[in-house]
Amino acid sequence: MKLEKLVGDRFREKPADCIVDSHALMMRGGYIKYVANGIYSSYMPLKRVTRKIEEIIREEMDAIDGQEVQFPVVMPASLWQESGRYESIGKEMVRFHDRSNSPLVLGMTHEEAAVSLVREYGQSYTKYPFMIYQFQTKFRDEARPRAGLIRVREFTMKDAYSFHTNQADLEEYYARCHDAYHRIFFRVGLPDVISVASDSGMMGGSISHEFMLLTPVGEDSIVICKECDYRANMEAHHAGPDMTCDVRNTDLHDSAKVQEGDICPHCKKPALSVSRGIEVGNIFQLGTKYTRSMNMTFTGKNGETQYPVMGCYGIGIGRLAASICEAHHDDHGPIWPLAVAPWQIHLCAVRADAPGVKACADALYGKLQSNGIEVIYDDRPVSTGIMFSDADLIGAPFRAIISPRNIRQNIVEIVSRDKKFSTAVPIETAAEQIRLILTDAQ
Repeated sequence: MKLEKLVGDRFREKPADCIVDSHALMMRGGYIKYVANGIYSSYMPLKRVTRKIEEIIREEMDAIDGQEVQFPVVMPASLWQESGRYESIGKEMVRFHDRSNSPLVLGMTHEEAAVSLVREYGQSYTKYPFMIYQFQTKFRDEARPRAGLIRVREFTMKDAYSFHTNQADLEEYYARCHDAYHRIFFRVGLPDVISVASDSGMMGGSISHEFMLLTPVGEDSIVICKECDYRANMEAHHAGPDMTCDVRNTDLHDSAKVQEGDICPHCKKPALSVSRGIEVGNIFQLGTKYTRSMNMTFTGKNGETQYPVMGCYGIGIGRLAASICEAHHDDHGPIWPLAVAPWQIHLCAVRADAPGVKACADALYGKLQSNGIEVIYDDRPVSTGIMFSDADLIGAPFRAIISPRNIRQNIVEIVSRDKKFSTAVPIETAAEQIRLILTDAQ
């Protein structure tokens, strides 16, 4: 990809209405464009990031026996009337009528659609367990969208739904999905994400967990014990069992009043602290809330009629991309982890009009492409400052620099975006050296 052909502009100044760094850098770097309150269009760099995030999630969902499906964005109100949520959910759900006056809703989540898809299939215990998942657009009319992609109204989500014959089987699968989520966050560059017991809210069910990236710009408060593994969302007055620690049915009495140094309900030590976090994923044990209300049944081994037990598991793709940017950036732009970077290396032809520079850079660009390396190439007739500023905003993990001075020394300078790595390699072997550097970095 040549940078001169990349649609979208890059800006040096921070937009006045951006309150978090990821929002500002994505606006400045040509990742997103504001369309309406809580609604953004994505440029190519962000689409390349989210596509890689989706592929990592897809691999992990497939590894725990998930089957990818697709539900509609627009659903008949009758599905939501069956579950009872058509009336119980407030203004955040968009309701409308088609030309024949049939009531419809815009999907904000897809539990009802999941049950509708499989209730005829799952009529025998022999069909269970199974899990289905999708990547789909959602719309929730949030009252207060904020922080760019951190909280929006229209977004893409991976949502998964598992079906089981009993609670024990659900709990076993819930633990597998819990572990898969930690692998996902590790692979995308967020190894420090923690899971916390949370309130199930409108989703229902008795047990749920949120996966939180601890950061001062987060809008959720997390109660953490410094002496043991206890942790819970501030809103969770009754936290379920945490699959990563020894917490069992602990109780946050009046958790809204938790203070630093309060007594931990688990280890009984004065060690509670409160941190801020961004929710990057959530999982729920739904029980029979939706299968019972929507009359999905199966015939058990002894001929008895039962309701399947459900779990659901969500990750917002755009929010995860923004959270990665929030965790990996400096004042000049994102520092994308290699696994999700829009391009692996940024090739800069400094002073492309100088003798030998463009020819050398063109040749290296061709070799990198032929080796399957994702490269963005800047050979524009701009100043070095503008070229490097744009490279910072694009945030590729590595940069290869060809300049008149480097030509004279017969080298290509290779530096990492985080400035922790720098080397010079001979021009003749630069493509192979870059391949080895990328392999080692992975």
